[in-house]
Amino acid sequence: MEDDDKSTVVRPVRIARGRRRSEVACLEVLEGNSQGKVLPLTTGSTLIGRGSTCDLPLTDEGVSRRHAKLAISEDGVVNLIDLDSTNGTFLNRARIDMAIVREGDRIQIGPDATLRFMYRTRQELARRDPKEQAAELGLRPRELEVAVLVAEGLTSQEIADRLHISPRTVTTHLSNAYERLGLSGRAALARYVVQRGLVPDDGGEAP
Repeated sequence: MEDDDKSTVVRPVRIARGRRRSEVACLEVLEGNSQGKVLPLTTGSTLIGRGSTCDLPLTDEGVSRRHAKLAISEDGVVNLIDLDSTNGTFLNRARIDMAIVREGDRIQIGPDATLRFMYRTRQELARRDPKEQAAELGLRPRELEVAVLVAEGLTSQEIADRLHISPRTVTTHLSNAYERLGLSGRAALARYVVQRGLVPDDGGEAP
């Protein structure tokens, strides 16, 4: 028994770092058709796959319709779960069924798409190109602009004055945003925008 213990190699365990107060968990596409895309994440499940209803749709060859998902718990633990994909889900080159994800880990979805899990501050995310942000959320640039102003607490009249448009046009943009994002109203839209780091949340945790 002593000989077996002496031959055991002890390796350090990399502890999973939690999200800091000012940060947002993100997936960045490093390789594949969507290279450069950054998807801010929220608590709950994020679906990855070829299907158009996925939170992160990937059009690369070998990606299943519902390939994998990331599940973020209330205490910040991030799990990567393969959804019985045809070509497998890999974490740092090892094929997995389910595994804990840490900052900097690389996730391979099928043969061609590689992602990286990371944390970014809300300020870093807010500095990105507004057109790029809008496209990633499935909104038009003006719809995103209106949504951000809603999250900042402006009324429809105040938004109209700020953007030099009519209150009726503001209402149209909001209705389009609700429909595209599957949200029920201003409060849900404001929460959605804050969680994705597009406006500051006064230094506190996103709800």
